[in-house]
Amino acid sequence: MRTQQSTSRFRTVRAGVACLAIAGSLAGIGSMQGASPASAAGTHRFPAKVDLNGRAKIGQPADAPGHIENQYRKGEKVPVTCQAHHDGALWDKTSAKTWVPDKYVKTGTDGRAPGVSLCSEDDGSGHRVHGRNNGPAGPTTGTRAQKISRVLKVARSQTGKGLTYAWGAGGKGGPAYGATTPSPSGKDDSNRFGFDCSGYTLYSYWKGAGKDIGSYTGAQLAGAAKVSTSSLKPGDLVFQGSPTDHVGLYMGKGKVAQAATPRNSHSVRISAFHASDWNKQAARPFK
Repeated sequence: MRTQQSTSRFRTVRAGVACLAIAGSLAGIGSMQGASPASAAGTHRFPAKVDLNGRAKIGQPADAPGHIENQYRKGEKVPVTCQAHHDGALWDKTSAKTWVPDKYVKTGTDGRAPGVSLCSEDDGSGHRVHGRNNGPAGPTTGTRAQKISRVLKVARSQTGKGLTYAWGAGGKGGPAYGATTPSPSGKDDSNRFGFDCSGYTLYSYWKGAGKDIGSYTGAQLAGAAKVSTSSLKPGDLVFQGSPTDHVGLYMGKGKVAQAATPRNSHSVRISAFHASDWNKQAARPFK
């Protein structure tokens, strides 16, 4: 079983996971679930599910500067003083004033643990938004090169944050929880926080250049100029499947950004682009 400390790089794996490949009722899903109020202060001890690195700041990746390697070993009790949401994910603050992802601590619940206080660092994102979400558009100004540069910057900004693949998740508002209905392969991703492939590319273009490229892979392919993968430029959308069921964002220099399997904290990533893994036809949202 791969733990959250792994830093391995992965090739694209399509089996068992498909993006939103057809239009449907998932677009715009926005079911909300509130967080419980803060309660009395105190330290509560819960066993670690895996070996855990302590982070200096909430939301940091496992290997961020200042982290404490294997601060809590698997099975060891983690002394939790309070909990806080950051970008929709729940984090536990320890008595050592370090942070660990709550999903790797066995508190007996997927949400706030009973009796544990709410930390002052909570960003209010504890209200769960499922499926495609909404958010403000990015700037539409500048040359094509400037727009594409911003799109690629947004795509990079979502990597290394521990976001996982979640079917139907994310969109104009950034990452979200997966759709409340099962995926075509029967996966229930309603408790998984991150993006699916087309949610990730939609967010990159919307936040980076204020362009709505569509909420599913078919629309993203149909709504842009078609180009060959032999003549790719940074910012082009690349696809897999027939009918199309996966999309990635070509970053240039033989790299592609995508939300894809394996379904773990490395799902949203930039990896090597291998032309043989992708369809011959790509799409260029900005000519």
